[in-house]
Amino acid sequence: MRALVASGYSAAMVAVLIIFVLALSVSANLHHSAGTRAEPVVSWKSPSWHVSPFIGTTKGGHVFPGATLPWGSTKVGADCKSQQNQAGYVSDDSPILGFSPLHDDGTGGNPSLGQFKVLPMWCPESIANCSTTESDRAVNRTIGSQGAHPGYFTLGLQSNIVAEMTVTDHAALYRFTWSNFSAPGSTIKPAILFDFADLAHSFSYGSQKVQFLNNSIRLSGRGLYSPSFGQGYFNVSFCLDVPHASAFAEYESKKIKPVTEDTESKVKYAWTGSGSLFQISDSYLSLSKSVALARIGISWTSEEKACQYAEHEIPLIDSAQFDKTQRAALAIWDRTLGTLELDEEGVSADRVVLFWSSLYRTYISPNNITGDNPLWDSNEPYYDSAYCLWDTARGVHPLLTITQREVQAQFVRALIDIYRHEGFLPDCRMSLCKGLTQGGSNADNVLSDSYVKGIRDGIDWNDGLAAMRADAEKNWDVEGRGGIEARLKYGYLPIDHYEQGGLNTRTVSRMLEYAFNDFSIALVAQGQADGQTAAQYLRASYDWQNVWDPNITDSGFQGFAQPRSKEGKFKFQDPRRCSPALQPLSCFLNSAGGAFYEAPSWIYSFYAPHDMASVIDLMGGKNTFILRLDALFDKNFWDPGNEPGFMNCFLYNYGGRPDKTVDRVLSILAAHWTTGIDGLAGNDDSGAMGAFAVFASFGFYPVAGTSVYLLSTPLFKTIKFPSSQPGQKAVLSTIDFDGAVQNKYIQSASLNGQSMTRNWFTHEEFFGRGGTLELTLGPKPSAWGTKHHDLPPSVSTAKSLAVFS
Repeated sequence: MRALVASGYSAAMVAVLIIFVLALSVSANLHHSAGTRAEPVVSWKSPSWHVSPFIGTTKGGHVFPGATLPWGSTKVGADCKSQQNQAGYVSDDSPILGFSPLHDDGTGGNPSLGQFKVLPMWCPESIANCSTTESDRAVNRTIGSQGAHPGYFTLGLQSNIVAEMTVTDHAALYRFTWSNFSAPGSTIKPAILFDFADLAHSFSYGSQKVQFLNNSIRLSGRGLYSPSFGQGYFNVSFCLDVPHASAFAEYESKKIKPVTEDTESKVKYAWTGSGSLFQISDSYLSLSKSVALARIGISWTSEEKACQYAEHEIPLIDSAQFDKTQRAALAIWDRTLGTLELDEEGVSADRVVLFWSSLYRTYISPNNITGDNPLWDSNEPYYDSAYCLWDTARGVHPLLTITQREVQAQFVRALIDIYRHEGFLPDCRMSLCKGLTQGGSNADNVLSDSYVKGIRDGIDWNDGLAAMRADAEKNWDVEGRGGIEARLKYGYLPIDHYEQGGLNTRTVSRMLEYAFNDFSIALVAQGQADGQTAAQYLRASYDWQNVWDPNITDSGFQGFAQPRSKEGKFKFQDPRRCSPALQPLSCFLNSAGGAFYEAPSWIYSFYAPHDMASVIDLMGGKNTFILRLDALFDKNFWDPGNEPGFMNCFLYNYGGRPDKTVDRVLSILAAHWTTGIDGLAGNDDSGAMGAFAVFASFGFYPVAGTSVYLLSTPLFKTIKFPSSQPGQKAVLSTIDFDGAVQNKYIQSASLNGQSMTRNWFTHEEFFGRGGTLELTLGPKPSAWGTKHHDLPPSVSTAKSLAVFS
């Protein structure tokens, strides 16, 4: 699917472009929208040209394909009347309810945000006769009219209206074209509807103020809503300007009330809709070639700030400003994506599209609303829509430590500032609210990952360590950990111990995650010269072994992580449960969810990233470990859509079989990550699925929370990374590269000019020094990376923690 929008081109020109794209062997579809007016602004060679925003917009991917800036507060796009509209738009035939400026990306569960919808429409005779309820106004899309590139989205409606939108950090600009518009005096009138309702229908009440300005009508206000995966309520404000509006009305459900003078009013919740209507001047549309624009600013603080953002970031409301805004958005995306340089020689067009599109999605969230945080006064950054760290700590944030270190530093500062004001680091955060905790205290891993990779800019790491300890030592509310006293007593989380404030579920998966969270604390404490804390949490990091039942057998393999009672007895849970092979949808935050979260014991039994040597011993040695990994994938116990299993693809390195890592990663990527609208095997989870594809393309994967990377094979001939050394690049290059068609196995390697037989490396020795990593590839497995001294480090066999940092 190609994101280029051939806007305003004739059918013949579009055909020529399609032929040209096909000649380049690009298998993705070209999206164009006849009748739209956007200028062709995407360079053929820029990273943005390769981005397909529609990947993963069906089959549960929940990807947001609309217009946004990197980590932007405003995300404007279409909202569908669909059961899969978590991100607003779905690539199916569901009708359109409107185009709203707030969305989240790739999330599961309930739909998120989607308030302040704007919908262009036709109304009989006047706005007094407009269709206002969701069921009445829902309009079908024109099939094949969708189009998008970074910073721009367009969609044609079967009402003969084409909608386009572009974006800045805190505002969005709409451009609507009413096709077949008649001259003044027509009995059918063009109008724009505005609705307070969000996608989840959590709107409680709001307020609005209308001002009749010179040649424009301004509507500003705010609404109260509930978060989609958390507790509490939040207010968000808007400021909508509609130039050349000739009439205005308010509506509640089907009741429409004309308003002719400046006024303020309360807005009540109505399931079928509450909002306002703007009638567009007939005479203006006749002169403007049937085009009208609208601008909306968004603020989490106040209506006044929403108006200030809109006026400052989009000073004019006309087509020239629209084109200028989308060009600026595209340039920002090209600069952001362009910190990486790829040699694409010998690489298929699909693989190039998959890479840049995946990288693009890792930069959509979280949302930077620094300076617009109403919760407390602070000079620190504030990021929202961190949804959730349980997903993104494994790939997205380790990726940012390589490609966007300044952004990652700001995010860490924001996490620590949340701790200062609320007492815990968040595991999940959305809409200014506390999100639910899925497993461990995974912000600990985010902090340690940044710490060991040298991110220091503006961060008070004494406070950072204190925040991590608070997670481990204060019993949870929404954030933090549960069962702290029970774990201190028993060495694990008993399945029959009642936890105040918790669901008393996930006792095994949480225990395994807590152990690695503790290792993360130990790494930061060691770096901060707090030896006592480091030793305390290093000891605690071994507690994962206390939920290992050596006697249970499944599918020919013995020993699995299992729930355990206060008396020390193991309680059987089928190791296959929560996998695609057995009850795959049974292990969430439900009271009957069992001892594991979103993945089976088959996957979690491999989860001790800091001590894989002990895992191998408990499983019966390297050979059995390798066979067991094979069984995990081959017997359908592994789910590509759930993050706990991502690193499993690379674990063969610990068993001295990097060749099997290569085979597994390449087969998994080919089978479950494609460039189609159904190209993801599960929720994108704020870019987590995208991050896996990016790292798989790099040819290495992070042991997130540590400085270690596990090597596979690169899918590009040469990759140049930004280095923490100013003005330098870290360069990964290959010899005998053929796109991993035949020459996919590493034969030899050199790091910074020295021969390297290790199948892993650390952040500092490559990225920190602006290093060079050269891999010689061949068609058959070799002895490279197979010896005992070539294996990645484990805490039980390492001489010190230094190797992890």
